[in-house]
Amino acid sequence: MGRDRTKLHEDLITICYYISDYGYGHATRSIAIIRTVLERHHDQPIRLIVNCGKALPFLIDSLQKEMLPWISNDHRIEFRSIFSDTGYVLQHDSIAADIQSLRQQYNLDISLFEERVTQEQQFLLGVKVQLVISDISPIPFVAAQRAGIESLGISNFTWYTAYQDMLEKSDLNTLRAAYAQMDHFISLAGCAEPEWGRKCRIDTGFFCRQPDLQEVERIRTELDPTRQRKIIFFGLGRSIQVDHWSTMELWDSEQCVFIVSSNMDIDHPNVVQIPDQYTESQNYVAAADLVITKPGWGTVCEAIELAKPLILLNRSHFYEDRHTIAAVPSDHPLYLMSWEEIQQLTLSTEDEIGQRHDAQTGKGLSINERSSSTLVEIADYIQNLLQHVKVV
Repeated sequence: MGRDRTKLHEDLITICYYISDYGYGHATRSIAIIRTVLERHHDQPIRLIVNCGKALPFLIDSLQKEMLPWISNDHRIEFRSIFSDTGYVLQHDSIAADIQSLRQQYNLDISLFEERVTQEQQFLLGVKVQLVISDISPIPFVAAQRAGIESLGISNFTWYTAYQDMLEKSDLNTLRAAYAQMDHFISLAGCAEPEWGRKCRIDTGFFCRQPDLQEVERIRTELDPTRQRKIIFFGLGRSIQVDHWSTMELWDSEQCVFIVSSNMDIDHPNVVQIPDQYTESQNYVAAADLVITKPGWGTVCEAIELAKPLILLNRSHFYEDRHTIAAVPSDHPLYLMSWEEIQQLTLSTEDEIGQRHDAQTGKGLSINERSSSTLVEIADYIQNLLQHVKVV
């Protein structure tokens, strides 16, 4: 694997994979898909161009050769920094959407939409792309359609539906028209979208990156060598910026140790940050006894697939959140709490949540068959598309 364009096979198939700028959940699930596609595709070498913005360094670290030792050296991965979508705009020191700022940013981005589509259309034609995949930027679908290239969307939502509770319906016409041009759509768990996919649509479930069992055991031993404490994964996402994390009562919970992301500046003996350059956060979820998070698809999926009880931040005004919560299996331990309740929350080793999880101890330390089969289904769908596209 590499980035040397001068040593490409003549029959190389080129895929352009676009990944949303907002948060890291789109990136982590795209990594799982990319790893599976490259592992399973043996018939023909693939040139994969990964397009993203803020999460691009994370993608580069996650898809370097050392992370993919089992994948053919004939495959090539390149990386490209671009704008993909507006995402959400949150109020400062809050988990609530800043509707006014979102509207301003959205209007600015829409004013540049045609310019960006033209730029991507020219790029796709210039590098002779055979398949465009997007999770779930709208721009590539329009560019691919104009360039005569097959397109595939993969997501549990689109920005068209995500903004329906935040912006005027008339403001979303550009997004609706863009998503309507995708040829194929793979809907993920919690999807409640219009019938996107002009040629085909399939519905799939949850999946996540495979944890490393030895690394999970190392983390558990490091955080709780006596096996007397509860390990809590606290992940509200890198997109939420709150100034007073360190004042939360939660950190004082007895016999608990908390795992937080590297961007959360908390100085407390019970709090451990995931190292800044550490990419495989699913290992920390696998090491935990409980997961506290917002209803972001990636972390919720990891908790479900790794059999971890969930405390979810209830953001009912987010369309995507409501449908992700609804997709959590009915037999999975789930507690919904407001932001105010989470700020005042304290835990102990005797909590009901911990007791409910005790019965599951030992489960979920490797991805279950459902998750693996979902990834294989997606990878095989992509491989089937590649067998029918023309190499230019």
